[in-house]
Amino acid sequence: MSNAHSPTINQVGLTKEQLVKWQETRVALSWHCPAFTHIFINLCSHGEYGAVFTRDMPNAAATDGTRIMINPDVFFKYDLMERLFIMAHEIAHNIFHHCILMHQWSNSKKVAYPDGVKLPFNPDMMNIALDLVINDILIDAKIGKFNKEWLHDISIATKTMTGVEAYRKLWEKFPPPPPPPKGKGPGGTGAGNTPTSAGNDPNQPPPPPTGPRGKSFDQHMKPGEAQGKEPTQAVQERNNAEWDMHIATAIRLQREQGNMPGGLERMFQEVLTPQVDWRDQIRAQMARKLGSGSYNWQKPDRRLIVRDIYTPSRSGFGAGTVVIGVDTSGSIGPKEIDMFLAEVSGVLDDVKPRELHICWCDYALHRTDICDTPSDLNEIRAKGAPGGGGTSFRPVFEYIEDNDLRPDCLLYLTDGHGDLPTVKPTYDVIWGSIDRKEFPWGETVMIPKQVA
Repeated sequence: MSNAHSPTINQVGLTKEQLVKWQETRVALSWHCPAFTHIFINLCSHGEYGAVFTRDMPNAAATDGTRIMINPDVFFKYDLMERLFIMAHEIAHNIFHHCILMHQWSNSKKVAYPDGVKLPFNPDMMNIALDLVINDILIDAKIGKFNKEWLHDISIATKTMTGVEAYRKLWEKFPPPPPPPKGKGPGGTGAGNTPTSAGNDPNQPPPPPTGPRGKSFDQHMKPGEAQGKEPTQAVQERNNAEWDMHIATAIRLQREQGNMPGGLERMFQEVLTPQVDWRDQIRAQMARKLGSGSYNWQKPDRRLIVRDIYTPSRSGFGAGTVVIGVDTSGSIGPKEIDMFLAEVSGVLDDVKPRELHICWCDYALHRTDICDTPSDLNEIRAKGAPGGGGTSFRPVFEYIEDNDLRPDCLLYLTDGHGDLPTVKPTYDVIWGSIDRKEFPWGETVMIPKQVA
C-alpha cells in the first residue's frame, strides 16, 4: 500500500459468501473475546462493515491505529478461528497504539532503553517484534487459532514482554545488514512495507532468511493513513482518555464472562498502567517501605503509641537493617551487578539504613559484606562477584534467619529462576528481576538486561 496520505482507498464490496463469513467472524469475536469486540465497536469501526475492505495491500489485514483494513481475497481464505485470531491481532495493535509508536521511532530514528542503550530504528524488524509479542499473548489467551505459518518464536518474544524488549532480543539475535550504498537498490523502507519484501532489489534474488521463522499476515501503517490524514494530525486527534475508559470497560466485560487469561489481563493492565523507569520504581518502593532520615514510619514513637497515638519515631536513620541479595549465577553478568549496585547505593543514601548486609549467592552463599555506609558499596563491588553456578535463593533467607536479623527490607537482584523458601518471610522483599515478572510473594521491579 502506498505511504502517500490521500483519502483514495479503493474500497470494495463483499460477495454474499464473504458477507456471511464476515458476520460469522464478528459473532465469534463477540463470543470468544467480548473485550476486543467492545474496543472494535467503539473505537475501530468504520462504515457499513466496521472494517474497511480493500485490495490495495497484499496481506490479509492492516491497521493505521484506528481503522482496520481487510483484503477479502486473502482474509476469507482462512478458516473462522484463524480469522478471529487476525481480528484480535489488529485490535491489539490499536490497544497498544503501536502505529503511533512506530511513527515516533521513525522520526527519532532510534529506540531508546532505560539503561541508556539506543538501537537504530528498523521498521521491518520492529514490525516483526510487535507481531511476535501479540501473537504469543493471543496464543496464551486461546483466542482464535494460530496458523503455524505465522510469526511465533518464544526464544525472542513472549506474552510477558513489551515490543521494545522483543526488538532488542531480535536485534541481538538477527542484527540487520548494513544499508545498501546510496543510489543502489530501492533506498530504504517505510513502516507500511512488509518484512518479506522491504529493501529487496527486484532484479536480485532475495537474501537468505535472517529472522524468526514464519511470516506476517498484516501491515502496520502510519497513523491515520487509512483515513487520508497526516500522522501528526492523527496522533494529536487520538483521545487517550477515551481509549483508557473503553479499555477499562473491556476488562470488566471480559471478567464478567469468566474468561480472563493471565496474558490478556497483563496486556490490558500494561496499557492502563504507565511504564516507570526501574530506577524510579526502586526508589519509590524503598522510600515507601523504609521512609527516610529524621522520621521512620515503620517504627512508631513509643512515648505516644501507649496512648493509642500513632506518630513516626524520630531517628537519624530511615531504616534499621537492609539486606541486599545478589544473584551471582552464570546468568547475571557484571554489567547488571555494577548498574544495580550503583543505583542502589544512591537510594540507600536517601534511606540511611543503620546496618547494611550484602549477600553474594548462586546456589550457595559465597560471601557476605557488612557496610557501615552505602558508599562502601563501591569498594565492595570492586572485589568482584563470587559464584557463577546454579541458582538458589534459600541461602540468603537462611543467612537472615541464622543471624537473627530482622531486616526492614530484602532487595534481591536476580534473573528470577531459582529455589524459593517454602515459607513466606515476615519482612518485606523487593525482587530486582531481569527476567521473571511474577513471584509468589514480594514486589517485583524489572531491571533491564545489559548488552555486552
